[in-house]
Amino acid sequence: MRLIYTADIHASPNHLASLIEISLSNKAEGIIVGGDIIPHHLPQFSGMDIIGAQAAYLRSVFIPTFQKLKQRTTLPVYLDMGNDDLTANRPLLEAYDGNLFSLLHMRRTQLFQGVDVLGYMMVPPTPFHRKDWEKPDTSTFPHRPGNLVQIHGYTTENGRMEKVVLDLQSTDTIETDLALLSKQIRGPFVLVAHSPPSDTSLDITGFGTNVGSLAVRNFIAHWAQKGLLIAALHGHIHEAPSISGTTQARINGVLCINPGQNQGPQSHLRYMILDLEAGQRPPAITVIKDAA
Repeated sequence: MRLIYTADIHASPNHLASLIEISLSNKAEGIIVGGDIIPHHLPQFSGMDIIGAQAAYLRSVFIPTFQKLKQRTTLPVYLDMGNDDLTANRPLLEAYDGNLFSLLHMRRTQLFQGVDVLGYMMVPPTPFHRKDWEKPDTSTFPHRPGNLVQIHGYTTENGRMEKVVLDLQSTDTIETDLALLSKQIRGPFVLVAHSPPSDTSLDITGFGTNVGSLAVRNFIAHWAQKGLLIAALHGHIHEAPSISGTTQARINGVLCINPGQNQGPQSHLRYMILDLEAGQRPPAITVIKDAA
């Protein structure tokens, strides 16, 4: 099964169209987008507040793009929001879940016969103010010690912007979420987690700091050791591959990738073409093309 994987298509308003064109020209059998789907800048909706602007983009650009794709092909699409996308608008995606695309977060979905995909989109605390998709990482380490984070911000969970202060002592963590997600595992699977695992080549920022998730790393290590995790697909830290020099890492032998992303209206989409060999035991994923 030939898969196109990318993440952080919000980095350019042209990335969505490029993704569709690349997927069709490469005869992909599946598309996976690992979070952050709505462009950073939406000048065509400049008269609206941020919730309204993101909603307008989903209604007028994003959803129609996949409606047109469905008219041309039965190509399955797996995606979800990331930490720059506002939860207030997720119901717009949910209305098309299972039809135009399959949403990933906290869910197990069949990717191919005998292989599932599990999704997780939350990230550890960031220096930014949007907090819909942020949680403490683990109860012991809510975020990597020494990293700058912003606990004051806003959430849109109730459909409007509301001030929030992240509770770094909360027991509601990425770690506890992943424990719940683990209960859904029935066999071999691919993980799509917006946050890359901590302390790898995939989570290094332009400041040279590692900001990935320890909980995600521990989840990968555990299920790799169990022999059920085939690969882990990530995003979030756009510049990590440029800083580290690689889009790939391995944890307990399991391939982990972050293609990174190019920013700006003239930039090209970073993506990877993967071959899922589901017929062999155990199933395996190999990188056919690294277009980063």
